[in-house]
Amino acid sequence: MVQVAGASDYHAVFCRKGIYMLWGVQLSISEKFIAWFKEFKIERFFDLGFVLLKIIFIIVVAAIIHKFGRVLIKRFFEARSRIRLNADKQKIDTLSALSQSALKYIVYIVTGITILGQFVDTTSILATAGIGGLAIGFGAQSLVKDVISGFFILFEEQYAVGDYVSIGDTSGTVEEIGLRITKIRGFKGDLTIIPNGQVVKVVNYTRGNALAVVDIAVPYNTDVDKATAIMQEAALEYAEQNPDIVEPPQVLGIVDLGDSRILIRIIARTLPRKHWGVERELRKILKEALDKEGIHVPYPPRIIVHQDDKEEK
Repeated sequence: MVQVAGASDYHAVFCRKGIYMLWGVQLSISEKFIAWFKEFKIERFFDLGFVLLKIIFIIVVAAIIHKFGRVLIKRFFEARSRIRLNADKQKIDTLSALSQSALKYIVYIVTGITILGQFVDTTSILATAGIGGLAIGFGAQSLVKDVISGFFILFEEQYAVGDYVSIGDTSGTVEEIGLRITKIRGFKGDLTIIPNGQVVKVVNYTRGNALAVVDIAVPYNTDVDKATAIMQEAALEYAEQNPDIVEPPQVLGIVDLGDSRILIRIIARTLPRKHWGVERELRKILKEALDKEGIHVPYPPRIIVHQDDKEEK
């Protein structure tokens, strides 16, 4: 009588074969390890120990360089902060952190390559990495340019957070400075994001005192000396009450002769970013002072010609 094997019998046979195969693999690995260990001579132990000592020495030297470099960077930026009392602490801390981070990655990469060189030839690895880095460099030129430009913007202190600047056709208050981008908040609240690589020319209105310039127009029949004296007196009284004005206002005199008016200019030195408000206040005060003396805003003359509609006979 012939018996037909069921699925369970095939499964049992397959499992036994798998166990035998796995056992055979384990035996093969064990035999190879025993053979390698038997062939391992005492000189190889010394070589392996020497390599391990070199690796430990490399790690210790790298740790010392990293720690010593961090101390130097920290002291450098602390000294820079002490020399420049008005330096932005946030900016100094940002530069210090960026420098320490760059040092850390450089030490890690050099240490890893040096340790790897104790086991394999790193020439081919470095060549491959160089080709890969070259390819990435061509594809990320703008990114690298933005990062490098951002570092120099921070390091050279071209502008800081809170400064009012003009970059290209964009003007506003610097809201954030990063290694890649700069954020500028406009007067109307609009936010402009500029890649640092596109920052070519910067006009910073915050560094140093500003100059308020006000031009007042008077009619041609005005006594210029009288108008100048009135403006000077009113401006000096206003300056005594306004702490934003750092230098007394000064009437420069006539700067333009128009069709129907004489333009008289007055200037005042103010604190940074305060000149706009001073200009508005000066215009109001000077107009009121001139109105009291009967000197009003000039109007362009108009000549009206009346013609008789009747035709001469």
